[in-house]
Amino acid sequence: MLENIRIVLVETSHSGNIGSAARAMKTMGLSQLYLVAPKQAVDEQAIALAAGADDVVKNAVIVPTFDQAVANCEFVIGTSARLRHLQNTLLEPRACAEKAVVFAKHHKVAIVFGRERIGLTNEELLKCRYHLTIPANPDYSSLNLAMAVQLICYELRMAWLEENKQDVDLSLSSIESTYPTAQELEYFFAHTERLYQQLGFIQNQGVMQKLRRLYLRAEVEKNELNILRGMLSAVEKSGNFNRE
Repeated sequence: MLENIRIVLVETSHSGNIGSAARAMKTMGLSQLYLVAPKQAVDEQAIALAAGADDVVKNAVIVPTFDQAVANCEFVIGTSARLRHLQNTLLEPRACAEKAVVFAKHHKVAIVFGRERIGLTNEELLKCRYHLTIPANPDYSSLNLAMAVQLICYELRMAWLEENKQDVDLSLSSIESTYPTAQELEYFFAHTERLYQQLGFIQNQGVMQKLRRLYLRAEVEKNELNILRGMLSAVEKSGNFNRE
């Protein structure tokens, strides 16, 4: 299960944070590290702060964009401290870990950490199915990147250990079903936006953001997504729209 969970760091400013995050991961049994356009390359400081987890650092997958880091993941969880507008998809660390471990039995899961200073952008958060926040002291909620990764990886390990104690596998229909990848969802959202703009339904970006949240909250399965895309194509065909 843990092999299906990847930790994604977006545009890290300091190479040492990469090493420290890798150390946090390895101590809890995670090894899949993805780096999105790191500001500094993996260097001696990253290896030194990995403190024995240099294999995680050296095997990290480096990609230029957020989309590429999560493209083949069915469940993407974004971390942020500013989530008032995303309450319906909000998870705290323990609940997040329990859900991620169950999903990881059959699906790939990405837990995404944003930039040290500004976190994830609103656009990136809208591409996440769930949103994770750490309920720290409101008077002093400062956590550095490696601390946040360590906390979440600890909860993932505890959830994994608990799951392994169970003799009977969970038989949840939502887990047995096949879910679309992040890339497939992006194709659908692009298709939806293009058609709705042609119909004159979408006239500002706010509508599409709300539709994104609606579909992500619904946990649409792959066969359901195919039906939705078929509906969009049928509308295009009946209205003689030109597909791009």
